[in-house]
Amino acid sequence: MDVHVAQARRTTATVLKQWSLPEAPAEDARLVVSELVSNAIIHGSGDVRLRLRHDDHELRIRVTDDSTAPARRRRASAASLGGRGLHLVACLSLRWGVADGGRTTYAVIPTLTEALPCRRTTQSSTDPTC
Repeated sequence: MDVHVAQARRTTATVLKQWSLPEAPAEDARLVVSELVSNAIIHGSGDVRLRLRHDDHELRIRVTDDSTAPARRRRASAASLGGRGLHLVACLSLRWGVADGGRTTYAVIPTLTEALPCRRTTQSSTDPTC
């Protein structure tokens, strides 16, 4: 698993550098890619595909696998080793969600250098802050 996640992270870093994205949103994007690809490998099935698209002031990240079970945020206890990935994605993204019948999880990262006070998710949450 680590090889695939590391490869996706390196590929993302290379592409974002070619697109001249500022470092802060590029680092957010690398972390989001790591989390989404990890989730697809652990909880999905089949090949994992990564797509990046940049226009205007947003970067769209899409990770697709063959599973139709949609990604869901979980509440992780303090002792849990996992369960925080989609919370991180939600905090770093303008929005995130699932598409393609549950096969694709996406996130939209702002590429402007100004930080957002709190990012919102398309998923319902009882925790409105990050």
